[in-house]
Amino acid sequence: MSLIKVGLVGIGAQMQENLLPSLLQMQDIRIVAACDSDLERARRIHRFISDIPVHDNVPDMLNEVQLDAVIMAGPPQLHFEMGLLAMGKGVNVFVEKPPCATLEELETLIDAANRSEVVSGVGMNFKFARPVRQLREMTQVDEFGETLHIQLNHYANKPRAPLWGLDSTLRSFLLAQAIHTIDLAITFGDGELRRVQSSVQRHEDALIVKADMAFSSGATASLLAGTSFPYFEFDMKLVSSSSTLVELDNLWNITLHEPEHATRPTGAAKRWRGAWQPGPLDSGYERSGYHGELHQFFQAIREHRRFEADFASLLPTYRVIEEICSADAVAQGLQNAHSRIRTGIESLSL
Repeated sequence: MSLIKVGLVGIGAQMQENLLPSLLQMQDIRIVAACDSDLERARRIHRFISDIPVHDNVPDMLNEVQLDAVIMAGPPQLHFEMGLLAMGKGVNVFVEKPPCATLEELETLIDAANRSEVVSGVGMNFKFARPVRQLREMTQVDEFGETLHIQLNHYANKPRAPLWGLDSTLRSFLLAQAIHTIDLAITFGDGELRRVQSSVQRHEDALIVKADMAFSSGATASLLAGTSFPYFEFDMKLVSSSSTLVELDNLWNITLHEPEHATRPTGAAKRWRGAWQPGPLDSGYERSGYHGELHQFFQAIREHRRFEADFASLLPTYRVIEEICSADAVAQGLQNAHSRIRTGIESLSL
């Protein structure tokens, strides 16, 4: 398959600002239809591509236009329901994160993709960001050694209320924000997820999540994330068996700390720091991962193979999300029970 015919679903900010510009840079990708529940918003596609049909519902688009793939950017309910519909018609499906709200729904998507023998994909752009790809290359060379520990900090100031009609701000935050960070912990942990321990701290409508993960590779990961911070910030540190420390700052700068660097004029046994950042030819969409994720998704379609960030790849990520939510529900239940007991004791003392 050389030319891939694509339909777009959800012509909102994410599609217009990140996905569509990346698609328009790709050869042998032809956008042939667009769909949005708001027909006027669907017609915004004509600012970029004229003379393609627009629809206000996905079933009509799938029935009236021959498509090889759909790219969706909407709420998880849309991704889940319309993803199932598209895959049932043999159409390859790429959805923005999150693909769905629960682990059970993810398993349903995986089963549908397997039955239909289509390529699925999720917009995990952090994984495909140019600095993260560079970091993966650096950690795979023999000199780096084995990854022992990954520390990830993901600071945000939203959401502070449930999203998409869900009843949990915690789940909304994990799906909207921390899903990227959890996915990177699993990617660099490089082994089967063996253990998750977590706690959630709340203050008014903000929260802080702490999670520790252990992997069959022997690596461990620690995550600090939440909505109690003034702005978005992301950083990541990896420690290796060669006593090397690598830092990634806000998906931009990589700093390498080594105990020795014999090629320096000062000789070996001197502390050395090397730095890397994207070059001037790395476009914003390439640097942020939007171009890379879509390019590799289409390559998987052409080569009839799995895409690295398909539905199945997110199984351990969703297991971590479910573990965090479950542990928090238990902790909240215990806290409420203790409160009731204290209230009962105080009433008896009166």
